[in-house]
Amino acid sequence: MRLGGLVFDVLAIATALASKFFTPSAAWIEADYSNGLYPPIDRAVRTLTDPLPFTLGDLLFIVALLALIAWWARRLLSAPKGKRLSRIGALALRTVAIAAFVYVWFNVSWAFNYSRIPLAEKIPVHNERTNEDSVTAFAEHVVVELNRNADVAHRILSTKHRDTNLDREKVSSHPHEFVEDIQALVPHFNNVIERLGDRSIFAPPRVKPTIFQPLFEASATSGFTDPWTHEVNLDASAFDFERPATYAHEWAHLAGFADESEANFIAVVACTTSHDPLLAYSGWMLTWFNLPPTIRVKHRLSRQAYKDVRAIIARYRKQVNPRVEKASRAAYDQYLKANRVKAGFASYHLFVRWLTAADYDRDGLPLVRPEPAL
Repeated sequence: MRLGGLVFDVLAIATALASKFFTPSAAWIEADYSNGLYPPIDRAVRTLTDPLPFTLGDLLFIVALLALIAWWARRLLSAPKGKRLSRIGALALRTVAIAAFVYVWFNVSWAFNYSRIPLAEKIPVHNERTNEDSVTAFAEHVVVELNRNADVAHRILSTKHRDTNLDREKVSSHPHEFVEDIQALVPHFNNVIERLGDRSIFAPPRVKPTIFQPLFEASATSGFTDPWTHEVNLDASAFDFERPATYAHEWAHLAGFADESEANFIAVVACTTSHDPLLAYSGWMLTWFNLPPTIRVKHRLSRQAYKDVRAIIARYRKQVNPRVEKASRAAYDQYLKANRVKAGFASYHLFVRWLTAADYDRDGLPLVRPEPAL
């Protein structure tokens, strides 16, 4: 191995270890990364990736994987007899160095947001409201809101479907877009992220199809935000009334809120403060499926809301492979914990605590602690 190559390998690995174990303080990340370096990084990356009609992240993954396999095969086959073992060691070191470089890119491009000041420190929570009675009362409220919005939401969807049938070519060219819903969501989403600490506006991301759609279905993955290319994929099999909240969740990730529960919270508040029945219904449906399983409500779901809940469950039972889902959740659990999310996969459900026990203003936005004076 040449000296220059060895220096690259050592520096790449050392830089990755430094970015892993010497992350700046949460206050610095909040002020100088999430509200400093990160917004222009997001704009620059999306300037390159948003116009593409395909998911660049998918392409990069496939090309990188095939290139890595071909490189290993070519280098091993060309190795002189007796030197194959040393060649394997050199290849392994270079592979680790390349992975380290990708990891640094991952952190700088987006993942340092995991270390910003968590919402748990921004939103005052009344612990006395987190008992079973309070959560049950909140669950009753969720049922009331689902029932209130269900029929209207479906009438809106019926009208949209009837109108789009007039222009099938236009619809088929953008099967993953729902532009009107996104535009209705924009001001409310911006209000929420501003209240929770963002000082920049993050443009709505373009939703793109993905070659990993079968994996989405088998693992019960509703959406994915690529931290390297800042592209968003949604499960194409999701119902139309699910998509706004899922979209807002992924958009929250791009807005610098990496934690899953924080993204869920932002999605629900943005949707439910919109006063748009379809968006509100989507937000309350997301909340319904994240309520504690032990909660038993007295109010019954309306016929339409019940039908929608059963349809989601039926889709889950039809598509999801239990082994794939278990493996996916275990892997993601470890990923989240490695990125300082102590609750791991369970963090998805923690936002119900804020919905139940925080205080809200007249616009439905959470009250937050004042920022400390500099």
